[in-house]
Amino acid sequence: MAVSLNVLENLKAAPDAERALANYRELASDYDASCSRIEALRLLAVRALRLQPGETVFDIACGTGPLLPLLARTVGSNGRVVGVEHSPEMATLARRRVERLRLGNHVSILQCPVEQLDSDLQADALLFCYAHDVLQSPAAIDRLIQRSRPGARIAMVGMKTLPWLWGWPVNCFNMYRARQYLTTYAGLDRPWRLLERRSAQLCEIDTALWGSAYLTVGRLAGTTTAYTQPEKETV
Repeated sequence: MAVSLNVLENLKAAPDAERALANYRELASDYDASCSRIEALRLLAVRALRLQPGETVFDIACGTGPLLPLLARTVGSNGRVVGVEHSPEMATLARRRVERLRLGNHVSILQCPVEQLDSDLQADALLFCYAHDVLQSPAAIDRLIQRSRPGARIAMVGMKTLPWLWGWPVNCFNMYRARQYLTTYAGLDRPWRLLERRSAQLCEIDTALWGSAYLTVGRLAGTTTAYTQPEKETV
């Protein structure tokens, strides 16, 4: 099946896992080249997680694994980095990156839907980089909460819509351009809404690309430690 380019298919209220698999089967080989515009924002997201040596971080929908080397260096050899990726083609490229760069046994790739994530590890931190379909799946969010420590730190970047009254030209352009990278437009006004409904403390701290890309950080529920917002950095 070729990449689906029909915008109308994305008007459905829920993500379509089978369509996403078909799309990324075609997109995987050129995926890294398509992400140059978001590189700075992704690096800020990793920095905002405030990872410490020895911690465990899950890179959700890790794709081809471009952030795995940085995450591995940050948590050190005593930490753990788990890339979670549904697409077999993307996961294969991520594993090749891990092997090519000799990142070590503390970096692993789990090829599975997030809804079926099964790991003995508990995350100290969760990273979402352009993982919109995952963020719109209640089952995926619930599974991640189960596999994370109370108060686990969160950083996410992705596309969002501007207020339609004045932002419709940018919204239409971006939604058309992103049509093959996500399978639902639901929640684009506030992509982290499902996490908030589960009592996560989240704050949008930066934007890029005329406000249509966001950096949002925070914590899952369950900690008595007050969350302090990192300083805003300009992308």
